[in-house]
Formats: sequence, structure tokens, C-alpha cells
Amino acid sequence: MQVTNKLNLPKALIKAVDIEPHNKTNKELSATTLLKGVKEIILTWRHWEELVVDVSDRIWALFGTAVHSLLETESENEFSECEFELKLENGITITGKIDNYNMETGEITDFKSGAVYKVQLGDFEDWRKQGFVYAFLLVKNGFKANHCRFIDFLKDHSKSKAKFDSGYPQSPVYIFEFSVTDSLLFEAKDFIKEKTDNYLKYIDTPDDEIPPCSDKERWASETEYAVMKTGNKRAVKKFTNRFEADNLAAEKGAGHYVEIRPGVSRKCADYCICCDHCNFYNNIVKNQTSEE
Repeated sequence: MQVTNKLNLPKALIKAVDIEPHNKTNKELSATTLLKGVKEIILTWRHWEELVVDVSDRIWALFGTAVHSLLETESENEFSECEFELKLENGITITGKIDNYNMETGEITDFKSGAVYKVQLGDFEDWRKQGFVYAFLLVKNGFKANHCRFIDFLKDHSKSKAKFDSGYPQSPVYIFEFSVTDSLLFEAKDFIKEKTDNYLKYIDTPDDEIPPCSDKERWASETEYAVMKTGNKRAVKKFTNRFEADNLAAEKGAGHYVEIRPGVSRKCADYCICCDHCNFYNNIVKNQTSEE
């Protein structure tokens, strides 16, 4: 990967930016890599040397690394940056680096430096999956796993907003946690098998023939069908079903029509480093953004 420095930031920052690939070989997948779409995983590996990122776009990642370094304290039963791996029957090796693990209690802790938006959205499925993959790795390596905690430091938290909005996170630190159960470990096993089998299915497929990442993996919003009235800027009503929108427009009569508002894949343009090598992005998302 090539790191540019458009803002002419100090060289120390460039040196501090981690530009090593997350996985050592294409037969090794980390717990966090498993959360990505198969197309993103494969394209990132294939085009790693061609990828370009500016150091300014890696500042928050650097902030997260600094937080991890400050919290590297260990005791008799508590360990930081614990690395585990497991080779599956299909030949893929799953790896995981756990920020903090208490051997006595079986508690897994992961530190995040995130945004208020995620807490307000309340969608922690990616953390849940990351946690149960860690738990699965621990158990398969002969260690106990009883509980997962994700401690999120909200880098854009506003005290003034918290004071006047009860629905806003009241603290700059948010904790998402859950217990590790047998059913969760079975879910982890199924998730890992399904993702790695699907990955192997397309590992040698040409770039443009690999199916696009799922809506969830692309952080895609649903396409909306807005019933509009001629001359008005605001929709009469919005639907995610075209049939319902057409029916209401017909019911309202003359001057009403349906405006299609395509869903937006938020991750593709702003958070996927291999998007320029993805035909789905170049043929659909990029064109859609240009039109907007």
C-alpha cells in the first residue's frame, strides 16, 4: 500500500501509520476481516500494492492504536494483545488479537474509538460477531470465555448535547457487553464456516465476477419510493415498496407521481480502500454519487 501526505504532515505520523496487510496470506483471515464482504476481502488482498491512502485519512486509526498502547497493562491473570489462531478443516486459518483477556474470569475486552452515530443507531452486530469469534478461538484453544465487553471511546461526544438531549449518549464512554453461551458459540462456528467457505468459493474468481458485498456489508440504505405532488418539495409519503407507492399515487390522482430515491452504499465510497478496483462501485455507486 502507498501512503500519500497531501497535507504535508510530520513524517513521524507517516511512520506511525500501520500499512501492513491485516492477514499474512490469502489463506489467513482475522476476526475483523471476517466481518467484511468476500469481494472486499479478496480485492484488498489482490491489489494491496496498488492501493493508495493518505495519512490524513488514517488519523483516527492512529488514535485508536494510541488508546490501545496506553491500556496495555497486565496482572497475574490479565493479559493484553493476546493472539490466538485456529486452522479450519477447509484450510483457512482464523486469527484474533484480543485487546484484553482475563484468564480467571474468562472476560474478553475490546477497546474502540468510535462515533456517537453508532451508539445512536444501536447497531452492534459487527461487535457481537467479532466478540463471538474471539470467544470461539479461545474455547478451541483450551481457554474459557464467559463474557465480552466492548468499551467505545466516543471521539465526537458533545457534553452540551448530552445535557439537553436525553436520547444522546450521556457519557463519552459507551459499553456494549454480552454473555458467551453455548448457543452463541454454535452461532460463531456456523458464521465462520459459512464465511470462509464462501471466501474459498471465489478466491480464484476474476475481480468483476465476484458477487458484490451484501447490503449490510456495504452499509446500504434501502431504496425509497416517495409519493410527490407536483410543485411540492416534500414527499406526501415515503415507502420502501414500489407497489404501495404506486397505489397511493394513483389514489391521490392527478398531479401525484412516484420519485425513486436509490439507496446509498455508505461504506463503498468513504470506507472501502479497494473501491477503485470494484466493478460494483465503479458501475453503480460512483455513477450514482456523480449524478447526485
